Amino acid sequence: MVELDLSRLPKGTPRIAGSEVKWEKDTEAYKVTKSAPAEDLDEKTAEKLAATALSAFRALKLRDYARIDMRLNAKGEVYVIEANPNPWLSSNSEFYMAARKSGRSYTDMIETIVELARQRGRDNA
Repeated sequence: MVELDLSRLPKGTPRIAGSEVKWEKDTEAYKVTKSAPAEDLDEKTAEKLAATALSAFRALKLRDYARIDMRLNAKGEVYVIEANPNPWLSSNSEFYMAARKSGRSYTDMIETIVELARQRGRDNA
């Protein structure tokens, strides 16, 4: 799991990953928000997030791979914000950060995605 910590955004900036957070490199919002593997989640919360992501993946009938963006509030409630069925796969993307945290190399990640698609193709033949 990868998290985007929005707590250091300048006062008055909405706590969302808007364009100033994602792409505007000269803004304070961009400079103080970085994605990183989530390190401080307790086991119960991590399981809840994983189950929610998997449920969203299945409910939307996604296939092979996707990125499910969620928000976890102070009460431990999980909200699905977005399901991205074709997330950015560069070697500095959040998707790869998660793959690397799980022990996969970049090559392993790409090979897994290709193999899942190939298998699906064989199953539908």
